[in-house]
Amino acid sequence: MSDPGSYDTSSIYAAARTIAYDMLRRTSRIPRNPIKRSTEAAKKLRERGVPEAEYLMALLILQAPAAVRAQRQMDRREGGYNNRQARVFELIDFNDTFVDLVLSMPSEELEDFPERLRRELDHHCERMHTTKLTDRQYEAIVHGLSREIAVYRGAKKEGLLARMTSRVQDSRGVDMIITDPETKRSIAIDCKTSSSFHFRLLRLEEKRRINEQFRIDCEEAGFCQVDSGPKSDPSPTVLVRISTEHLGPITNFEFEDTTNLGELLRRALTDSGKYII
Repeated sequence: MSDPGSYDTSSIYAAARTIAYDMLRRTSRIPRNPIKRSTEAAKKLRERGVPEAEYLMALLILQAPAAVRAQRQMDRREGGYNNRQARVFELIDFNDTFVDLVLSMPSEELEDFPERLRRELDHHCERMHTTKLTDRQYEAIVHGLSREIAVYRGAKKEGLLARMTSRVQDSRGVDMIITDPETKRSIAIDCKTSSSFHFRLLRLEEKRRINEQFRIDCEEAGFCQVDSGPKSDPSPTVLVRISTEHLGPITNFEFEDTTNLGELLRRALTDSGKYII
């Protein structure tokens, strides 16, 4: 078993590990299911509401076994509707903690953060005798969330207001609300990688929810408004293509230059922004 403690004893990672293990010791071994035990420890830690990085990292570590199970079941399309909804919320909770953790970390700690965090998550899953995230799954999580965090930070740097959404809104495909403080117009956005943006539009066209010309216009603009959520209760959401080819490189969860991002978001606000009370 890999032991991250062998190389790191005086950092945020070591402190997080200690907090996570302490919460596990305080959690009953009944039920014996290791995923439930780790989840229960995570619940107790979340109730403390401590925003410091080491506590958020400990929370993420404890959430890992349930998130891995949820990701595996989602990938395999296992379970019915209720089970799927439960798994979706487990993944959202894990992703939200990841985002909160990155936003709380000192900038100098972010350069090797994904690699060091991966070792902590793997070590905890090994310790609990549960499945670990695959390389592909972990890379997909980091890839997507790095863009979401970069948009959040970049929007603020460009003078816009950015607010992360609730887990219910997140489950409906809304990552954050962007507001122009001058016009008071807002958009609910879903950040998409280039491939995800493209294939989402293709699926919408196949389902006849948009036509070919609308899809082409969206591809050219890099954003478009669509209805998200269940058919019985759709809500307008702006898909935004977060492409480093068009917006520039992302380093340590931030765009090196936010100019192009600011222009893209302001075009989306002009086109689709609404007054949200």
